[in-house]
Amino acid sequence: MTTAERLRATVRQAPATLVERLADALESAGIAYCQWKGHSKRNRWMTGAGDLDLLVDAAAWPALVEVLLQLGFKRAVAPPWLQLPGVDSYLGYDQPGGPLVHVHTYHRIVIGLPWRTTYAVPLAQTVLAGATPSFVVRAPAPEHELLLVLLQAAQRSTVRDIVQRGRSDWIAATRRELQRLEPRAEWSELVATIERDLPSVSVRLFERCLDAFLSDASRWRICVIGRALTWGLRPFARRPALGATPRAIAARVASAVGLPAPVEGKGLVTGGRVLALVGGDGAGKTTCATELTAWLGRELATLRVHLGRPPRSLATLAVGCALKVARWLHGGVAAHFELLRCVCTARDRYRLYRRAWRFAARGGVVIAERYPIPANYALCGPSEEQGVQMTLDTGLARLLRRVEWTYYEWMRPPDATIVLQLDPELAVSRKTDEPEDYVRERAQIVWHTDWAGVDGVYIVDAGRALPEVLSDLKSLVWSLI
Repeated sequence: MTTAERLRATVRQAPATLVERLADALESAGIAYCQWKGHSKRNRWMTGAGDLDLLVDAAAWPALVEVLLQLGFKRAVAPPWLQLPGVDSYLGYDQPGGPLVHVHTYHRIVIGLPWRTTYAVPLAQTVLAGATPSFVVRAPAPEHELLLVLLQAAQRSTVRDIVQRGRSDWIAATRRELQRLEPRAEWSELVATIERDLPSVSVRLFERCLDAFLSDASRWRICVIGRALTWGLRPFARRPALGATPRAIAARVASAVGLPAPVEGKGLVTGGRVLALVGGDGAGKTTCATELTAWLGRELATLRVHLGRPPRSLATLAVGCALKVARWLHGGVAAHFELLRCVCTARDRYRLYRRAWRFAARGGVVIAERYPIPANYALCGPSEEQGVQMTLDTGLARLLRRVEWTYYEWMRPPDATIVLQLDPELAVSRKTDEPEDYVRERAQIVWHTDWAGVDGVYIVDAGRALPEVLSDLKSLVWSLI
């Protein structure tokens, strides 16, 4: 038994992870595949911290998709300007409370990032033919992996590596990878592969580029030789999609100056979802919403909204100022302005509601706090339902109340409602920064609501420790999207 086989047998003694079950299913189905890059970064892709890049024979693509779907993976699609031909993304969830497992599936080898020139090199059949079992999943032959690592490093080399010292870290990591592979590579097979599949790439230049990385050459020399080697890949070049480069630059600039970058995550092929997170004060809605957004947002387009506190429009701000003046001048006028402000709040909530549903229509996942639900209007809904007493009975007052109700009636129910249920007395002990009676009253609204009569409601016991609640929430959310 080889070292790799003994290591593989040792891993199988432990409970199988999702990645291990995927590898077993691919072998059982007789699918020709291998992990064509990142094979040495085992801790990352085994734990879900990194992507698993699988190269699969094009003829076996339908069988691969069937295996992934049987294991509970969901297909996700990047925005058009970030898509690469022949590359798909699938997301899976296995470990309770753990990260998502991201599998990149390729039926052709594509080198480079989508916002730069990429190269679809014709090496797929050669790499698959030489792949052998390794740690959990199949890996390319050492000479093929060496070739791919160096081509990726050459394509990545830019002038920025010369002017920015911090960017040399990836060069050191590549050097370690090449030092691991070079003694194991069969040089004659490597040369034969280049001459057969990449005739426009100079073998001599390839040797010089490899020597530059292995000998710790200067950054400018690595950049020059790397760009020269990439020049030989021109027959397989693909320019980035229109708008991809400007968007990438804008995101980088926004990050540099501390501004929020636009949401560019992948959308679910099956369609997005709007998930309402409901609970009284002290139930942990904000904490849970933050954790869920961060968890999903690593891989999926995720939007968090709070319909209880929507962004205020200019009209709302103007009415608020007018209300302050009216209170100082005349009580009757102030009452009408009070109603008008409720209408403006309803309008702001409806505007945020529309944004959430448009986001979900593009395949994104929305985590919504204080979503207006008829069974829970007392926490977020029309002013009458929240106990705001208006004694006015004028025609204008009735019109304003009707308009306010109309905005809430226009809001359809969420795809699913997750109720964080918490005993009111426990809520009081948790929420110490608010008056006890106020916290108790709001917690009782959720506690005493008959959720059994509401469609699409899922109850989660929020009285447990936070890690337990989050673990259950993640499993539930994954089953709903």
